[in-house]
Amino acid sequence: MYQYQPPKRSAGRKALIWIISILVVLVGLDFGAKAFAQSEAASQIQKQGFPKKPDVSIAGFPFLTQVITRNFHAVTISSSDIPEGPIKITSLNVVAQNVKLNSNFQSGTAGPLNGTLLISLGAIGGFLADAGPLAGFLGGGSNGGLNIHAVGSNTLKANLNLVGGAVSASATWRVTSAGPHAIELHLIKHSGSLPGSLLTSAQNIKIPLNSLPAGLRLTGKLSSSSGGIVAHVFARSLAFG
Repeated sequence: MYQYQPPKRSAGRKALIWIISILVVLVGLDFGAKAFAQSEAASQIQKQGFPKKPDVSIAGFPFLTQVITRNFHAVTISSSDIPEGPIKITSLNVVAQNVKLNSNFQSGTAGPLNGTLLISLGAIGGFLADAGPLAGFLGGGSNGGLNIHAVGSNTLKANLNLVGGAVSASATWRVTSAGPHAIELHLIKHSGSLPGSLLTSAQNIKIPLNSLPAGLRLTGKLSSSSGGIVAHVFARSLAFG
């Protein structure tokens, strides 16, 4: 007598659905664990000189295999509005490589770290008016008559217009590196009615960056654009936790 047997394809389809369901659960766990780890890492990294909790993104998938080995290939750290002496860093983006956790998962090492920081044109104008050579001339704390813009890949120009145009002048600086902890504006051109004492103090203006977070240092590679001054930063290693 003929006996009906269900198609084998139906069993195979059920097995495939089961496998897919398990994979979805594992992927969800992986992303959830990563989100938690990124938040915890941000709290630890904040202790390395960041004024607020930075944004942290851990690269690589799956994440849980990196947890098992306690070795993360790349971690991106981003922050903004970082006070740095007389100026404020607009944004900082750094990639930390070879992040290794100790067995307690609360401390470890990373390195090297490479990235860039941005100092906006507005922040530079504020520095010149409030703490730089124009402070006494403008009265400090006000750069309403001072306009800064980029005129080349490493050049900034300031236009000064006060008292309804009675005082009008301009100055052009080349942006250079002044070691691992300072940027220098070197005067290369000027025009208008700048007082002699002001002109002398504006020849070479240093922007100190002595306490960058996470032990970062300037590499010497700089550029200027409509966004401001972009400087490359580097640290050989970082211990945290």
